[in-house]
Amino acid sequence: MKLLSLKAALTLISFTSVISFTSVTAIAEDDNSFDQNALNEMLGSAVESGEVVGVSALVFDGGKVVYEGAYGMRDRERGKPVELDTVFRIYSMTKPITSAIIMDLEEDGLLSLKDPAAKYIPELADMQVMSVGSDGKPTFAPQENPMTIEDLLLHRAGLGYGIFGPIHPVGKAYGEAGLFDPAEDLSVKMTKLSKLPLIAQPGTSWYYSYSIDVLGRIAEVVTGKSLYDVMDERIFTPLGMTETSFAVSADQRPRFASNYFRRDDGSYVLQEDGQDDAAAFRFMPAAKFQSGGGGLVSTLHDYAKFAQLMLNKGEYKGHRVLNAATVERMMSNHLAPDTIYMFPWIGGKTNNGFGYGGSIVVADTPEQIARNGQITGHWGWGGAARTTFWIDPANEAFAIMMLQFFGGDDPDIHKRFRKLVTAEVDG
Repeated sequence: MKLLSLKAALTLISFTSVISFTSVTAIAEDDNSFDQNALNEMLGSAVESGEVVGVSALVFDGGKVVYEGAYGMRDRERGKPVELDTVFRIYSMTKPITSAIIMDLEEDGLLSLKDPAAKYIPELADMQVMSVGSDGKPTFAPQENPMTIEDLLLHRAGLGYGIFGPIHPVGKAYGEAGLFDPAEDLSVKMTKLSKLPLIAQPGTSWYYSYSIDVLGRIAEVVTGKSLYDVMDERIFTPLGMTETSFAVSADQRPRFASNYFRRDDGSYVLQEDGQDDAAAFRFMPAAKFQSGGGGLVSTLHDYAKFAQLMLNKGEYKGHRVLNAATVERMMSNHLAPDTIYMFPWIGGKTNNGFGYGGSIVVADTPEQIARNGQITGHWGWGGAARTTFWIDPANEAFAIMMLQFFGGDDPDIHKRFRKLVTAEVDG
């Protein structure tokens, strides 16, 4: 399809003394039925009202990009706008890529999802399940069934995470263990992890966890390569994803967004200056931690290549990366009816289950569609700094939104974005 490049100051939005410019790509009207104006208005208004500092989004429908645009600031302090090639921390949008790597390794016969994780990381076999009695004293029990690779894929391995604060003794222990120290590689992280307790028996409960980082280490053990090299060989190079990595390159550095924190009053303060080496060290080349659970940076267009791979059932521009049956397994719910949900994000009335690498909408209602635009079959996930994506196989569509901030609840703009996109592509 024919794309007409357009960079214009469509909105001039003031953040103290900072001016925000908008970058958009206009798609010829005779080649697109998507309501671009509605989405432009949504994104522009979110910046103008102060709901977000900056945002970019892309929608793919029926074999072509039908919308892409960027509003607001990637670096408010320096007056730098979000552009279509802005580099974002995608955090847990790394997880679907790591999960795809594990599935690719299974296709090659290098592992099985039924394998115990301890087959590749022996010290994990010694992890015990911690319970706290009425007297407040902890007790420990061995794993009744060893955690498997599939358990890790589904966040049902019994592992904690340590990113939610000391909400319980296990969470407190994980938070104090240094599992995210950027100066240590994955092998060191596994030694630290093995000394921590489990929060539940493997296979019984869904608890969002460090498990995808464990999968990253398993990929390293199986292949004898670094996680980045495995990703580059099996996904990034075949798809031409030259902007996705664990480190921000010298070329990307000027385009690297700053990360903000949203305070209770809705205002934003700088959390991580993208141009400051110390603040952004985790994403600098000197860092050793390659986090399969949340370590990648990427751009809107680069991540769209991965999304298109998944929408096309494992094939991208004639190059097959995953078998179609593998992608269908990834986008299917694998949690049993008796699964205990230890977070309210999926299960129950959410009508969301979990596949390999992301949540899957297993049912919908008119009220649900009106509330958040989720329809049966949507598969995807988001990142801690509010990036998000989903695949819509039934409508041959996908969508991506890039934000960059911590703090507060999941932003309402996510729901509005999905509602608008679903309404436009559905049918």
